Amino acid sequence: MNWLSISIIAVAVIVAVIFLVYKIKKDGLRKVAIEFIVLAEEKFEHGKNSAKFNYVFESVYCLIPIWLKFIFTKQNVISFIQKTFKEIKIALDYQNTEK
Repeated sequence: MNWLSISIIAVAVIVAVIFLVYKIKKDGLRKVAIEFIVLAEEKFEHGKNSAKFNYVFESVYCLIPIWLKFIFTKQNVISFIQKTFKEIKIALDYQNTEK
């Protein structure tokens, strides 16, 4: 094997490992984000959405190890929290229409 083949295999393995870590962390972070969303709803008054979001963002982002922050950028975490919140809202709205 030449160095090019070894390099390609090494890069492929590294990319696969990073993808798996990303997937595992994302699924685990979803549960944590939901817990922080619930805490923010209890902690802040109705209408203080910016404070709630900042609380959830700071709480989730500080849990991410430094070596994963190049994958989980601040913008990725913001999008992730917004998506999680929308999913919760859709589920709650659906639940309310079923009653």
